[in-house]
Amino acid sequence: MSDLLHKTALVTGGGSGINLELAKSLRGKGCAVLIADIALSPPAAAWLKSLGNQVNPQVVFHKTDVTSLEQLLEVFEVFEKRLGGVPDIVVPGAGVYEGSFPGFWDDRDETLSYKLFDINMMHPIRITRIAIRKMREVKKPGTILHLSSITAQKPSVVLPLYSVSKAAISQFVRCMAPLDQMCGIRIVGIAPGLVDTPLLRNTAGAQNHVDPSTDFLLPTEEVVGAMVALLTDIKYAGGTVLEVGDIGSWREVHLLGDAGPQGRSTRARAKTTEATAKLAKMLMGEEKPVPGSSKL
Repeated sequence: MSDLLHKTALVTGGGSGINLELAKSLRGKGCAVLIADIALSPPAAAWLKSLGNQVNPQVVFHKTDVTSLEQLLEVFEVFEKRLGGVPDIVVPGAGVYEGSFPGFWDDRDETLSYKLFDINMMHPIRITRIAIRKMREVKKPGTILHLSSITAQKPSVVLPLYSVSKAAISQFVRCMAPLDQMCGIRIVGIAPGLVDTPLLRNTAGAQNHVDPSTDFLLPTEEVVGAMVALLTDIKYAGGTVLEVGDIGSWREVHLLGDAGPQGRSTRARAKTTEATAKLAKMLMGEEKPVPGSSKL
């Protein structure tokens, strides 16, 4: 898919952050986009408003809870009605960070359902299956781009659910590699380091793990550039997981014999060391967890 002009895309999580910037980039290249998200952030709402009344919509928003299978199925119906047919591109981008969401050490998820898995892991897998079915029904090729992370290779004891969810996504992408040759559906993944997003800068829980004043954060446009490359450059075959660790530093992550995350955004952070020390004290009974604090 070397040219995005007149293509169509479905992007979950496009109401903010990286996925919003991807939606803007796709639209700028002539691709019609349906954003499926629980809500639009103020910048996203302002952007859609700036587009004015679109006779032939190029950008559409549909409120979607990605943890609901029914709503994931519905969004494809909405896509067909608003933009026509089956999307050429599907990006299951919606996700949450354990530092800003009930996690393993928070003891706030009373049902132990771990909703983070529903958002970060189950929703991408489910929507991929739906997309494959829809694409095959009309005998069309397509590209499905998943969002992984360097934590897939760099597990964290303080963020175990997030680490597991991203490791699962990287492996799922590799599992789907044969579809490229089987039926022309290319399934790939992006694995960035720390990215400069509103989530990291404006969420207290996330800032227990990241210090934007000292930690190197990838510019969003660097990650979006790599995502667009994955969508358009067929040298990235199905099953590719592309790491973005620094500005201009992209590399394919290999299942075996990989060197591990590279670049400034992948390096150890002081706050991670502090959080690990807090966890050790908590487990030894020297520090009490504070309900709802997301300190760990």
